[in-house]
Amino acid sequence: MSLVVAEEEKQAQHLRSTLRSTGDRLDQEMRRAKQSESKAEFAETRARELTVRVSTAETGKRYAELDAARANEEMRRYQIRIESLEKQVTKLQADIRVLERQRNEADDSASRARDTARKFQIELSKQQAKEKVVEEGSMYSRKKWFVTGHNEGWDAGYAEGFDDGREDGFEEGRQYGIREGRESGFKQGHKMGRKEGFENDREQGRYEKHQLALDAFDAIFAAEVDENDQTVSSDLAPCPYIYSIARIYFILIMSFVQPLPSPGLAGGRRRPKNLPSLPLSAFSPPSTGTSDMFPLPPTPSALFPGEVIDAHLRSEALESAGLDLAGTEVAGAVLLLNDFSVPEGLQSSLTQNVRVLSVAAPFELSAIPSDYSDHSESSGIPQSLYTSYTASHEALGAKSQAIETLKWAFSNSRLVDIDVQSDIMSNVAKYEVFEDLLMKATTDLPGDRKVPIVLSNILPPPHDLSLPIVKLLADPSYRNYQAHSASLSLFPNLYVKFTPPMWNQTVPGPADPTSEMDQHREWKRKIKMFIGPVLEAFGYERIIFGTSPSLATPPLLNPADWYALVRESFAELAVEQDAIDSIFSLNAKRIYGNP
Repeated sequence: MSLVVAEEEKQAQHLRSTLRSTGDRLDQEMRRAKQSESKAEFAETRARELTVRVSTAETGKRYAELDAARANEEMRRYQIRIESLEKQVTKLQADIRVLERQRNEADDSASRARDTARKFQIELSKQQAKEKVVEEGSMYSRKKWFVTGHNEGWDAGYAEGFDDGREDGFEEGRQYGIREGRESGFKQGHKMGRKEGFENDREQGRYEKHQLALDAFDAIFAAEVDENDQTVSSDLAPCPYIYSIARIYFILIMSFVQPLPSPGLAGGRRRPKNLPSLPLSAFSPPSTGTSDMFPLPPTPSALFPGEVIDAHLRSEALESAGLDLAGTEVAGAVLLLNDFSVPEGLQSSLTQNVRVLSVAAPFELSAIPSDYSDHSESSGIPQSLYTSYTASHEALGAKSQAIETLKWAFSNSRLVDIDVQSDIMSNVAKYEVFEDLLMKATTDLPGDRKVPIVLSNILPPPHDLSLPIVKLLADPSYRNYQAHSASLSLFPNLYVKFTPPMWNQTVPGPADPTSEMDQHREWKRKIKMFIGPVLEAFGYERIIFGTSPSLATPPLLNPADWYALVRESFAELAVEQDAIDSIFSLNAKRIYGNP
């Protein structure tokens, strides 16, 4: 029975476990059914989406086909337009070639015109020099023959006057000699008689005086000494022989005594006769009057400007603005700024006697400045522009931009300074590029905008100091310098600044008279060689003095040395005082001062 019960319980447990596993499987199947249902719903949703996408794709395909057809139509239309444009480009290229040919012909014509103008200028200078030589020769001949005739007339008059005067003077001298001879003979006879009588009486007087002195001495001696040669007075006891010795000395002294000179003899001694004196003009040749007609040139050591305007002063050299330039007062300066802004209190930073005549703001030729503004009204100081021209601006693209920038500068400034850092004065190709740049930049400007153009670093130009002056005269670079100076002078509003050159040496100090190889004298000789062509082409009205060198070199340590070189060079060229004043101050005042 127990086995049956146990078996039934075992079966019941088996059934319960089977029931549980069946329930688990049922739950699992139900979950799988739900998952399958979810998948079916997702598949239906995906199918609907795909259906929509397919329909959309079909619609897009239709639109794409339409767009493709439209694009093909546009492409055919553009192709036709391209063919038309190609024909126009071909035509324009032909026109450009024609214009380039015309431009080249115009450039050649302009070059020939410049050459012709240069030749005419040179011929004009030669003709003026010839006329000057002829005029000077005429003046010299007139002066020479005037002096010759004057001297001949003076000689003839002198000979005639000499004969007449000799006769008159001989007679007058004869009468005067008779009178003088009588007086001299009388005085000489009087003197000889007086001397002879004096000699005779002098010996007798000496003898008598000698005897009187001896007698007086003997009397004194007899009164003081007894017959045995013993002193009577006790005062003479220590010296028993003193009177004998004194008597001997007295006799010797009296024998050497010279008689006193006679007042009458001394007063009658004859002195040298005072001859009549003639003025110094009697011993000098007569005045010809030529010194008034042909005055000598002024002495270089005495020719100084009334005042100095430093028209090229860099801002880093501002401390030297008030320095005394060898005795000449520095009255003003033109300051080169580092940017467009004018420093506050600029005038107060200088000495009282130096005023800022103008300031110059920098700009680059490579681009037109966008932030430029004129501060002349706010600062009360006139403002201008300055720039640097280098070899990099000679390229075609850079040159075109430089022309446009210069046009902007000429339109926005009352004056433009150009620091020429390229050797345009000795190199023909470089000069032609620079001249063409100036011509194109100034051609289209209106008449009221012909602003002054001031070039620096071309007087004196860059130079090799090792080249002797004898070879410099025949050197092609110097000949080009002469021709280029004459050509630049054809620009009526162009000025030249006389600034320290780029000679790779410091400016020498004062001259040393004892040295044969003095750098001061050597520099002065070279400077005078470069002054001549510029002074002849520009005149002294378009030359301006400055103490700061090119911006490519450091500033000067002692501007007074440069001033001394320039002043002595101009003075030794025999320029007048008004030329010195114009170069050192008046020209700068005229173009940099208040308009």
